[in-house]
Amino acid sequence: MELVARPTEVIDIADDSDGEGATPVQKSSPQLGPENSFSDFESDEDDENENEVEQKPLIAPSTDIKEDFGAALEEGFDFDGVFAFSQRYAISVAPNPCLNIDGLGTVGIPLSERDARAIIAASPNGGTNTTGTWEIPAEKIHFANPGWDIWIQKTTGVAASTALTAYKISPSFALKKLVVHEPSSHTTHYKEPIDDDESNPKIGDFIVILPGTFEGAQLQLRHAGQTKSLNFAHQSGLSTSVIAAYSGVEHTLCGVSSGYRLSLVYDIVQPITQAGYRPVLPEMQGATQKLHNIMLSWKQDTSGEAPEFLACLLQHKYAKTPNFRAKSLTGADALLVSHLHPLARELKFRIYLAHITVTIDIPCEAEDDGYDHEERCGYGGYGRGYGGGWGRHGRYRRYGYDPYDDEDEDDEDREIDEVEFEENDETEESLVVTQVVDLQGMPVAVDLDLEVDDLLNGVVTDEAPDKQSFDRDERTTATRTKVYNRTVLLIWPKDGDADLGVSVGDVYDYACNAMKNSLTVSPTKKEKKLVDQLLECCRMRRQEPKLRQAVQVLRESADRWNDVEMLLRAVRACGVDKNSDLMGLEGFVSAYQAFGWDALKDFYTEAMTNDESNARRHALLARLTQMAVDEEDAEVSAWCKDQEDRILRSLSKIDAAQIPWLTDLGLARGGEFLRDVIFPQLHAQKLHRSFWIPFIQQLRLRMADITTTSPTVVQGLIVQCVTETVRTLAAFPTKTVKSTTYPVGVKREEKNSEAVLQVMKLCITTKNEALCSEISTKMRDAASRGTYSPQFPPWLYYAELSPALITCIQSVATPNTLDTIFRPFFLDVIASLASAARVSPTGSPITPCPLSDSHKSIMMSVARQAGGISALQQRLTATTLKGHDTATLQALVRSVVKEFPRQQMNDAGLLQAYSQVVIALVQLAIDTFNTATPAPYYQTSPSDQMIRMVQFCFELGAQSQCQRLLLRLIPPPANSTVPQHVSKVLAPFLPVLQRYLVSRRLDFHAEPYKKFAVAVVKSFAEKVMPQKPSEAIPVQLQAIGCRACAECPQLRAFFLSDQLTISFSRAQGIRTHLEGQLYPLRTLGVVFETIRLGSPHTLKITKPASMTALGLWTANSQAGKTLLKALGDSAMQMRILGADYQWVYARIHGAHPAPLPLTNANHVNAQKRTAADVHPGVPVSKKPRI
Repeated sequence: MELVARPTEVIDIADDSDGEGATPVQKSSPQLGPENSFSDFESDEDDENENEVEQKPLIAPSTDIKEDFGAALEEGFDFDGVFAFSQRYAISVAPNPCLNIDGLGTVGIPLSERDARAIIAASPNGGTNTTGTWEIPAEKIHFANPGWDIWIQKTTGVAASTALTAYKISPSFALKKLVVHEPSSHTTHYKEPIDDDESNPKIGDFIVILPGTFEGAQLQLRHAGQTKSLNFAHQSGLSTSVIAAYSGVEHTLCGVSSGYRLSLVYDIVQPITQAGYRPVLPEMQGATQKLHNIMLSWKQDTSGEAPEFLACLLQHKYAKTPNFRAKSLTGADALLVSHLHPLARELKFRIYLAHITVTIDIPCEAEDDGYDHEERCGYGGYGRGYGGGWGRHGRYRRYGYDPYDDEDEDDEDREIDEVEFEENDETEESLVVTQVVDLQGMPVAVDLDLEVDDLLNGVVTDEAPDKQSFDRDERTTATRTKVYNRTVLLIWPKDGDADLGVSVGDVYDYACNAMKNSLTVSPTKKEKKLVDQLLECCRMRRQEPKLRQAVQVLRESADRWNDVEMLLRAVRACGVDKNSDLMGLEGFVSAYQAFGWDALKDFYTEAMTNDESNARRHALLARLTQMAVDEEDAEVSAWCKDQEDRILRSLSKIDAAQIPWLTDLGLARGGEFLRDVIFPQLHAQKLHRSFWIPFIQQLRLRMADITTTSPTVVQGLIVQCVTETVRTLAAFPTKTVKSTTYPVGVKREEKNSEAVLQVMKLCITTKNEALCSEISTKMRDAASRGTYSPQFPPWLYYAELSPALITCIQSVATPNTLDTIFRPFFLDVIASLASAARVSPTGSPITPCPLSDSHKSIMMSVARQAGGISALQQRLTATTLKGHDTATLQALVRSVVKEFPRQQMNDAGLLQAYSQVVIALVQLAIDTFNTATPAPYYQTSPSDQMIRMVQFCFELGAQSQCQRLLLRLIPPPANSTVPQHVSKVLAPFLPVLQRYLVSRRLDFHAEPYKKFAVAVVKSFAEKVMPQKPSEAIPVQLQAIGCRACAECPQLRAFFLSDQLTISFSRAQGIRTHLEGQLYPLRTLGVVFETIRLGSPHTLKITKPASMTALGLWTANSQAGKTLLKALGDSAMQMRILGADYQWVYARIHGAHPAPLPLTNANHVNAQKRTAADVHPGVPVSKKPRI
């Protein structure tokens, strides 16, 4: 049916079936499908006590309930129109037809009494008429306004035909007659039969009621059990009303009680060209009988194969609102329910309407037109296909990179467009029931396992999805999600399995809306039932905002019905006795004013006893006290005084929000009352500092206003409160916070050093500084026992607390007093920061303080506050620092020297403490030094690290510790041997040490460096130097090869070195040449082979171990000569090595030392016998020890 623009202002016609008045409601557009009239719909419970009519067993019952039920719906309930349509238009919207009647002339609109009588007089039967109905045929009627017929055909006619039928036709409207109804008691009945003859194009009636004031003339339209009642009298003089109905609809029109009703009657005419699509009202008797037989078969089934329930998909979409009910249905949905409901009542079935949400996840895939990973970065790097690597840009692709291949790179990085993804057939469906209501709209809770496959009467996906999204999983895979919001009809036999899962639903909104709009002065049967269901919902579903709304509505209804018992049931069911805020202070006053004190006294006492909030009880008591004064009710006043004393002597749980009324209490009752009555109760509750701190602040702020017998009462109370705050403070408190990073909102524990600082500042500001010592002791004891979270070891708290405490102490008038109190605390800070313990006293792993620059700065500041260098002397002990590496210790001692310079130590005691601290730290740094594990940030050789340690000792004026250091260096680490340690670590270090000593105007003649040098050189000669080989390299090897190629010199050098193998990856001609040179050497143990892997092949040559001895001895000899040279010239070497010089020299050089000149020999003191008989390769009996 063709749609056209709709009017901008429309007035609803009151529907008598709703029991509503005729007040017009302004709307923005016409309602295509008017709300159906289900005036006989009652709750299922209304016929619970009716006796079920005994049904005879069916001869041919349905054997497949679900399939037959679905088929019946599709065959007989597919009519998606309405049997009648009505609409009202304001006089400013509908045009004036400029009505003209032959023989009468122009008729004024709105209709006047004079014109009405004139029309009656001009009618063909203008004499007497007992029915009060007068007609004028169409041929005598004319419209001077051409816009009238356009409005009829294109506007209101289109709206009517659209609502009446779902078929896409464009009917026309042919004027049939004009009718005037004068005042009469006569009721007119009219029903035009349905004509199946296609030659008759009429399909219905279209009536236009023109503006004119009248009363009465209620119209009722009926068809197939459906009824629509209409009343057009209201504002009839200022509106144009239209009614459209199919042929076959029964019209019942009451008489006009006053005024005149003027209407134009049109035939709704089907175009001849569309005769095949002629819409008619369906014949429902057969379809209804089918449903009856199917439902009766279901009811009588004894096979156990009948379904537990059926879920029928409705054809239209409906919003989930508090007012949704059967009357909200339109078209085919309304038709189905109107015929199904009587059957359900007759056969004892339940019918509900449910909103559902169906979510369908559809996997999607797309083809990737870029290179895959293996093609671009695979083995061999040959790009696309084997052998392609040496093509156009092969040399680049071989290494996974092609500078000319930008286009391919863009393809790979490009995000594939959503339209390129194809949906997969393997979808995942889920169904969620979001609301279930009965036919009157009452929410219920139903326990059903409803799946998408259970749905009858269509498919969810026939309509477009209400929401959809596209989520990418990977580059070529994604998921498309479609969400459908639909409505289904649920039906099952009463007392069946499905019935057991039905309970009162979330009826808050429904019930509150219905009762708020009620104007009854006594409850109806329906309202009583609604109250019961609302109270049950309040007991089961305790949602505070909705409870408040329910209490208000129930209180107002009880007031209107003068039913105090209902009010008391309501407030107890809603929990007002445990939370007076649900009714509100004014609600209590209003209830008192409505029902009096005697009826409510017991409940008000319950509220004062059961409510656990002191603040709420206090506020309610204050309001009732004021009410008693206003109402001059002495009994209520006495009750309030008694309740106030009971409340104050039996306080429930206190929190910070109740501090204002507690301090107000002090103002009203005095400090002694706070001290003697209130404080003991607070103490017993073991309250958190979040209460005590603001409470103390309020007491101090209003101290002068609190009446007391002595000025020390409040001050003493404050001391008690501060002491309680300290007592309840955890040594190392934590707090729960929500993460602000991914994953956002996750709760986690965090340290709360701010709490300790807050309490310490409270102690200082309230002149209770001595209590800080208790906090310090509590922290020390907890640290020693390990009673803290391993995640947050004590040093984290100390590091955060110290700077703020130092600032606080320095800001007070007498910091010296606080220094004494806090000195033990600051000593604990030093020990905690210095500790390298990685396991708590309870055995849990912990992270020690890293002693970063900021931590060392804190430690130095704390040390100054705790007494200077002497504080460090007490806490920086070997036990405390055990576990730190040498780098950390070196940095620490440098910080000590920088912050506490030696020249500032102005007395012997301080100087001694300074020396002890520095020497102790230097010794710890030396003892933890290990050349086997070089620090990663140095990236230097062991020699560089060792010389830095020597420099470290000189830098700090601790040269005396060099002997300790050198002794620490001599033993090999656990992962090394003596020869390795001497040759790889000590031997390279000796020349480095010699150069540094020269820079300090020292040499190896000075101790302890002399002993160290002698030990290193002697160990090298004994442990590293092998015996000099007696066998020389054969002449045949020395002359091997030619003099023309590049490979033969390499071959000769190989045989003269200590290298065991050599490889030549060369072309076959070169390999053959080398093999020719090697064949004669096979008798000497030389082995060679060709490795045929890769291109070109490789010639590998291996010589016997005996041929490497000379090369190895030569290399070591050269290293030994370097060591001797580091000691000085020959004379210096002799002075340093003494009697060991001869054998050391012979071992390293492989020959006797040359005799020294006489002048030099005289400098050698008391030399022992030299090893004059030492021969090369012969071991010396004299051996040094490390």
